[in-house]
Amino acid sequence: MSPADTVDPIGSIDALDVLPLPTRMRMLEDCLDAGLKYSSEIAKLIEQAVPGMDDVDEDGTDAEALGRANLKQWLKDADEINDGHKQFEILVGVQGKTGVGKTSLLNALLGYKDLLPSNDALVATAAICQVAYNYSDDPKKAFRAEITFRKLLDVKHELNQFFQDIKLRDQLLNGRGEFEEDDGDRDSSDDNDIGEITERINATAEKIGPVWGYTRIELESKSTQDVLAKTDPAVKLLSTTKTINAADLETFAPAVKPYLDATTTEITGRAGAETREMAVWPLIDHVKVYVKSEVLRGGIVLVDLPGLGEIVETRAVVARKFYNKLTVSIVVIPSVRAAGEKTAVNLMTENQEINMRMSGKLDDRGYCVVLSKADDGVDWQTTARNQKRQKDIKMVSDLNKKLNGEEAALNQLRPQITKVCGSLQLNAKISGEEKRKRLAELRKLYDKKKIHLKRQRELTWENKRAHWGQVFTAVQSRSALLATEINRYLREQHAVFMKSCPGAAAPFCPPKIFPISVRAYWPLQRKIKDGPDAIPEDPMVGFPEEAYTGIPALKGWLYEATIPQRERHMKALLHRLIGLYYNLQTWSDKECERIKLHMTPDELREEYLDGEYKLLERKLGAYKKKLSKQVSDCNPLKDTSEAMDTCIKQCVNQVKSWIYKDPEGENPHKKLHYGTFLAIIKAGGGVFFSRAGGQKKMYAWMEGLAHLFKNQICSQWVHSLHEQLPLLESSALVELDARWDHRINTILTVLKKQFPRQKDYLASKVPSLKIIKEQVKDQVAQALHDVAINSDDVHKELAVDIKAKWKTTFKRASDPKPKGKGTTEKRHKILRAFSTHKDNKTYKDAVAKLKKEVAEEINKFPKRLETIWMIGLAKLKAEVSLIMDNIVDGIDEAGVSEELRKQKIGLQEKIRPMLNRWYFAWDMSPDEGAKTGYVKESEIPTIFSLGALASDGDDTMAEDSNDAIIEFHLSTGLVEDSTKIKEEIIDSD
Repeated sequence: MSPADTVDPIGSIDALDVLPLPTRMRMLEDCLDAGLKYSSEIAKLIEQAVPGMDDVDEDGTDAEALGRANLKQWLKDADEINDGHKQFEILVGVQGKTGVGKTSLLNALLGYKDLLPSNDALVATAAICQVAYNYSDDPKKAFRAEITFRKLLDVKHELNQFFQDIKLRDQLLNGRGEFEEDDGDRDSSDDNDIGEITERINATAEKIGPVWGYTRIELESKSTQDVLAKTDPAVKLLSTTKTINAADLETFAPAVKPYLDATTTEITGRAGAETREMAVWPLIDHVKVYVKSEVLRGGIVLVDLPGLGEIVETRAVVARKFYNKLTVSIVVIPSVRAAGEKTAVNLMTENQEINMRMSGKLDDRGYCVVLSKADDGVDWQTTARNQKRQKDIKMVSDLNKKLNGEEAALNQLRPQITKVCGSLQLNAKISGEEKRKRLAELRKLYDKKKIHLKRQRELTWENKRAHWGQVFTAVQSRSALLATEINRYLREQHAVFMKSCPGAAAPFCPPKIFPISVRAYWPLQRKIKDGPDAIPEDPMVGFPEEAYTGIPALKGWLYEATIPQRERHMKALLHRLIGLYYNLQTWSDKECERIKLHMTPDELREEYLDGEYKLLERKLGAYKKKLSKQVSDCNPLKDTSEAMDTCIKQCVNQVKSWIYKDPEGENPHKKLHYGTFLAIIKAGGGVFFSRAGGQKKMYAWMEGLAHLFKNQICSQWVHSLHEQLPLLESSALVELDARWDHRINTILTVLKKQFPRQKDYLASKVPSLKIIKEQVKDQVAQALHDVAINSDDVHKELAVDIKAKWKTTFKRASDPKPKGKGTTEKRHKILRAFSTHKDNKTYKDAVAKLKKEVAEEINKFPKRLETIWMIGLAKLKAEVSLIMDNIVDGIDEAGVSEELRKQKIGLQEKIRPMLNRWYFAWDMSPDEGAKTGYVKESEIPTIFSLGALASDGDDTMAEDSNDAIIEFHLSTGLVEDSTKIKEEIIDSD
């Protein structure tokens, strides 16, 4: 009996849907791994047995008899599946301010303590670091990194801006009175040392200095051409990619460190140029690290993003590319400062928030909040007093007193025991009676000691449990307060959004919040990643097991949050792998009895099957029109006239507010410093970070204008693309099921009529035809999914499009000609005039471009369906042809060489047992779910228990240097007493 006669793999995959998600996912992962493994092994076997497979297709009897075309397509499909698996990525962004512990958290999630260097005491890099799964089995490439350096043109742009700032600063210093405000109300903190321009100059100089070795004073006499000398080692790196490979972490970590933090490294220039030590982080665009880590299995890529408020204009494009592609976000906040820091609850930028809302990701699966360094600054007594838990303080105090009492009692007993032991020395001249008295006294004292020791042991255990429990409670209490504050802020943000978004009906969905202690996590690792010689650390107080550190809970959440994307991907690949399996099984089948007909297989197909194929093609064509119309109806921008009218009015008001420092703050009428205002204008209204007055504040005028429109259409966008499309996908797959099944059954019925003796053989081939239907359904589902995903990518660029419309106006507003009193007002007037008179065209043009691009994404769907139908029909025809070739003896055997015949038979005999092993590796029985080893870790413990550390609380007495002597004396005394009793018994006889 062949494997196909036992269990249907397609049905087995569908049967997994009833299992719990984690178990189902682990089994799908195991099945996918098995399929990739055996398809790769068979591919190698075919390539070795049939050399020259990549050559131009041959026409001839030999090639046809071998099935060369089919094998070549099989190898191509196997490569595509393998590549598709390796290239699949789910980007998970880890974001937060510099120094909050992002890198330490990443290392803990990855399971390598020192993989990525932390930047605690160094300049934080603006480069983005990605960590992906390493699929290479080459031991020399166990750890790999690809460092992509910035483009030369980008660095030139940044340096040009730097030298322009120096020129502007000098102009302001030489004639600052010409730039006074109309009202004369100048902010002395902003005005001090031309704060804004100087801050920008210093920020760039801090990046140039470590690379080129110039001080800020030296730089002021240079130019862009001077810095970017052709022979300079730094220039050699620009627009290039560097690869680092290592066999172990000890070699890899120090090698990659200079590209991830501010460490210096030796760089050699072009031939004959200098070699010098420099920091390279300012030249890096992004770094991608590849390691084998369980958390990355299945396509998860962890992205260490620049901190909020850390992205400078030259990095905005790179950062936005990653922020816009994130599937999941992890926002990191330090536990110690979170309660009193205003920006701590400002979890993400307004732009990221509205984009996540429109993409349907602002929920407990789209992002979570990590309260890092949960162990820092914990004072359990202060927490207990604040919560008026005096009983707990008294309990620990009483335990300490009791412990001290037991220690005092032991201290009294020890000299007494020592004294008695001394009197029992072997050379002591005492009578037998006296010795027995002293032994009895020693036994009494020793019994007392054991009682006190046991009580001390119990109290120590009780005190440890109480103390650790109080620390745990303090951590929990602080985390609960922070969670309440975060959720309060998010709830308010949600209410503001609901008020400004017509038709919004989404309930507030609080994110999962995880207090995390990385420092407590590493000592509790059962498998130390740092090497066999690493010194084990004692657990931290309050963290007896890994679950208390929050890391397992965060891993569990991350695993479950990414399940929809991974499950879709894995099922699609499995359906393709099953198709490969069935295709090769049919090609290598020897069980069917071939018959000789009066017609060739081609003639048979033309007479009996071509009509069925054409009918299926017509049915699918009709359904394409129906489904495409339904997708077109999901266009969220069909009617935006009302939203446009509202946005145009809001646009004018928003432009009026641009002159103010914080129009929604406590002092809404305080004007921007003229240097800041001019700098934002020069940046074209794009993202700009002001550092004036020692505080960082982000200004994003163009994003603000984009948000006006997004707020108006957000509700219908989510409803159309993220609610209606998934429902449409479900109904479409059901209808496709029926259409394909009906036509496949008809084709098989036709074949069974022509070949009644092969009826059973044809029935066994039903799965090989139906798997093609599953592949078609997967592609249709992905096409529908891509409509929403690609449309989301389009709306994220609306601010860029609006900025392009304002470019000329900002250029006029930044003209250096306006001078004297009221300069800022003159520039602002140009902006206001444009918003008032050109608002219709500006907004309508930008929105029209958005509407056009969304329509284009939707209009791609019918063409994509045509391609899916074409590929599906081609696969169906090819599979039916392969089945018929096994039935009909249509090849002229006389024209086939004996050598080729033996080659084919030999290859088939090698492939068949591999197919059997491949099939049985796909044991997807639900009963086997327990062997996956996956344990759901979704919550941090809320009730304290010392758990595994409870073994410390046994009743065994601690070793004492005098105990052996005491035991010796007491045992000797027992022997003497026993001997004396025996002598007395004999005497009495």
